[in-house]
Amino acid sequence: MEASFLQPVWLGGQACGPGPDLARELACFRPGGFAPPDSIVPEARALLARLDHALRPLPEATLRAHLRDLAEIVNAGVANPLPGAAFELRCAALRLACAPLPALVWEGAVEREALRQFRFFPSVAELVAFLQVRSAPARCLAARLGLLLADVDRRARARQRHALREAAWHDARPGLSSNHENRE
Repeated sequence: MEASFLQPVWLGGQACGPGPDLARELACFRPGGFAPPDSIVPEARALLARLDHALRPLPEATLRAHLRDLAEIVNAGVANPLPGAAFELRCAALRLACAPLPALVWEGAVEREALRQFRFFPSVAELVAFLQVRSAPARCLAARLGLLLADVDRRARARQRHALREAAWHDARPGLSSNHENRE
């Protein structure tokens, strides 16, 4: 099975994921291992920025509309539809439970998947679990990209500290030349 962080993620109605070079690097990346190539860093930063935006919760008004549509469609398609007052209470509970969910869980055919998933009107916990599963590949990819970029940044800071220490060392000893200068 393909790693979950390499599965395509739907953002803004289109599939989004790492390119072949970044995907290969993410698949074999180990923090502290070999340094990732500099050529993949801009793509990784851009993809992480898009994922961070998509993993933020929706504004309440937009969430309310998405939840209402989903609840009405599921209510119409299950064997035990909820009557008016019970339906309204379930929608209110769903708004509270789904408020922290990322915006990307609403991408794609969420209603169609919910109709296939539920034979009976789901509890709040079941519906939240169903929606959280939809965001798992994006969260996993964002975490993997975050690790890769943190390692890149850590290595850059270490190179900078080393260069500063070396320059300070050579400035303190003006009569000495570096090995590089001796070879020329």
